[in-house]
Amino acid sequence: MSKPASDIFQAKATRHKACEDCGYIHHLPKLSAGEQLNCFRCGSCLLKERKDWSRRSLALSLTGLILFGIANVFPFIGLEAAGLHTDSNLISSVYALLQRERWVLASMIFLFIFLIPFVELCCLVYLAISYALGSRVKHYRARGIPQIMRTVIMIHPWSMLEIFLLGVLVTSIKLGDIAALVPGIGSVAFVLLVLVLVALHMQLNPEHIWHRWNPNNLYLHRDQKAEKVAEHIKTNEFISCHCCEALISEPLARHIDKCPRCHCKIHFRIPGSIEKSFALLLAAIILYLPANLLPIMETTQLGRTQADTIMSGVIHLIHLGSWPIALIIFIASVFVPIAKIVTMGYLLYSAKYGGSYKIKNSTKMYRITEFIGRWSMIDVFVVCLLVALVQFGLLANIEPSGATLAFASVVVLTMLAAEIFDQRLLWDKHNESAQ
Repeated sequence: MSKPASDIFQAKATRHKACEDCGYIHHLPKLSAGEQLNCFRCGSCLLKERKDWSRRSLALSLTGLILFGIANVFPFIGLEAAGLHTDSNLISSVYALLQRERWVLASMIFLFIFLIPFVELCCLVYLAISYALGSRVKHYRARGIPQIMRTVIMIHPWSMLEIFLLGVLVTSIKLGDIAALVPGIGSVAFVLLVLVLVALHMQLNPEHIWHRWNPNNLYLHRDQKAEKVAEHIKTNEFISCHCCEALISEPLARHIDKCPRCHCKIHFRIPGSIEKSFALLLAAIILYLPANLLPIMETTQLGRTQADTIMSGVIHLIHLGSWPIALIIFIASVFVPIAKIVTMGYLLYSAKYGGSYKIKNSTKMYRITEFIGRWSMIDVFVVCLLVALVQFGLLANIEPSGATLAFASVVVLTMLAAEIFDQRLLWDKHNESAQ
């Protein structure tokens, strides 16, 4: 049975932070608006000070929630062909997939373009309002901030509205020889929503939110001397909470299993990171073959059916003269998955046995891999949009095929592999080899 937290630690407000990529603990100087502090060891961004961020975040989050409602209530996009007209809203592709009993694929689309963005927006609105009230009402402390912040951190990579928007653009090009696309009020609101969300995440300042919730971000065991904080930090005997980035000394961490600041489970490194990431990557490799060899959709025009794989779809766009869109699809759906699998394989090998390249290059490779992996969902979104829009009976009809779910699973598995991989293990191995 663990001791009460109040009995085993001393809390102290201090300006220190551990780098997310290499784990090195830095002292944070005060920054002026617009200034950014980077880790001297790996180059990743530690802190960026934004001017008047709280008011802008509040305005952007409320605007985003309103635009989200408009984008879902009003018609999103329409299609006209040979005197026939079909309308769809933002989640019509989900209904279309449910009608075809594609339950897993429909659930993915619903999560990525509706539920997760909606939950994220609600959380951001709550955080912005709570911070604004805390600035004006003395001793005000909103409830549930740690849980809300934890939710935002966890679900943000899975909100894919900007990728869906690019999918709409690709869909309009693909339908150029079948029908005319008619944008609705919902599509205009959706474009504005994507821009607002990008601006909102650029403005948000998590460090200030955590400081308002609890300014204490360094926790020591009762037997440690608080006046020797600098000495403790030099020995690097701290664990950084992956949620609120509080620093917990190793002697204290042996007595508690949750962060004293946000009550999130703490660990020096993600348990079983290499093994779990490798298992997910191996599953992605297995599914990558059917994802590319099987047809991803079937198109029926005037009684003639054609099955297209990912590569044949790229070739078809080239024949239409749409080189830029063909290049986007090729990069997102063919090059990126292969590059991500190869890169993650190398990073896992480096974390386990050590690599030959410079450690900073490995860190950059991981950052790029983590960022670009989600963009491969564009082809899945395009197929789902086409299924929802092109339903004109004998004139034209599009149906999803076997590769759609396989390819979506490859994207999800590689994203999970990157999420679970602890990039700090690369630096641990590098430091071990240097000794």
